[in-house]
Amino acid sequence: MTGMPADTEQEAQRLTALLSKEVESHGLLLEEVALRPSGKQMIVQIIVDKADGHETLTLDELGEVTTTISNALDKDAVYASSAPYELEVSSPGLSRPLTAQRHWIRALNRMVKISLADGTKLRGRLLEVNDGDVLIAEHREPAKKGMKVKVLEPAAYAFENIRKAVVDPELNFDDALFDTADTEDLEG
Repeated sequence: MTGMPADTEQEAQRLTALLSKEVESHGLLLEEVALRPSGKQMIVQIIVDKADGHETLTLDELGEVTTTISNALDKDAVYASSAPYELEVSSPGLSRPLTAQRHWIRALNRMVKISLADGTKLRGRLLEVNDGDVLIAEHREPAKKGMKVKVLEPAAYAFENIRKAVVDPELNFDDALFDTADTEDLEG
């Protein structure tokens, strides 16, 4: 077969079945496979993650699984004889929607933005993840500039009532940490 598959969704499903065991052999999960045409080549995007939800993927682990995936694609009849393709293997990243319990576990103690089934939107700190719900201390923005954020009592939100949720990155820089940094480490 020359060229790339025309039905990218069907091909992504086939690749998911083909590569799942390869990824699992590294103790990882295959989160997603997506294919995207780019000019005369196809971009094969693969997202892998740790299964337990507590640890993050290291660069060494990502490199090892990328080599395994690349070797598997080189042996696959479709990709061994196809037009050039580009392989991108990555971890889910910060902008990933929180859809599985392990995603929520990894986001513990972080700020999250949530859209509920009734249309309510809230932002708060994720304090606890249970089998059927999450405990969040909602942070309400002040009515006037200069006032402090109001932190509400923690409340439970059932997974079934959460339409969408993502981590809301906090960009706080603690000057005290900077003052204690060893400047010898910073010098080349």
